[in-house]
Amino acid sequence: MEGKRNCRSHAAALVAVVGHLGLVVMGALQIHPEGDGWLARALAVYGALSGAESGYAFFADGITPLPRASFHVSDAGGATLTDALESGASRETEIRILNLITPFLSVEDPTIQRSIAASWAGKVLARHPAAESILVRLETCDLPSMREYREGKRSSWNLQYEAKFMIRSKLRAAREASGGAR
Repeated sequence: MEGKRNCRSHAAALVAVVGHLGLVVMGALQIHPEGDGWLARALAVYGALSGAESGYAFFADGITPLPRASFHVSDAGGATLTDALESGASRETEIRILNLITPFLSVEDPTIQRSIAASWAGKVLARHPAAESILVRLETCDLPSMREYREGKRSSWNLQYEAKFMIRSKLRAAREASGGAR
C-alpha cells in the first residue's frame, strides 16, 4: 500500500513538472491558451503567476530598456560619492525600486519629472546630511539584439535625465557669495 501511494505521488509530481515545462515552452514560443473555458483561464492565470508565460525574450527587439538611477552627492569640500535609493537589501527591494524608477521614463511633464527627482534626492539627502548638492541621473541600458551582439555591439548606458539639487540655505549662500540676488 505504501509503495502504491509513493508511486502515485511521484507520478503526480512528474505530471506537474511536465505540465509546467510545457507552459514554459508555450510561453517561449508565444503560444497562449485560447478560449473562455475554465482550463484556458486556469492555464493563463498559472502562467502569469509562475512566470511560465513570460516568453524569456531578454534579447528580443522591443524590450523596454532597463533603467537605473544614480545620485552623485557632493559636500562642501568638493568630495563626491555615488549613492542609490537602495541596493543589495534583497531581490524584492531591487524590484520595488525598479518599479519606482521605470514609470519616470513615460512622464512627459518636466515639472512632474523634477518633482519626482527632488523626492528621490531628498531620500538620499537624509542619509547624507553634510551634502551640499545631489546630482540625480537616470540612465537606461541599451541591450543589443543577438545579431548585433554577434557583430560586436555591447550594452551601454544612455543618459535620459539629469538634474542637480541643492539645499535652499546653501543655494542662497552660494548666490550671495557670487553676488547674485534672490
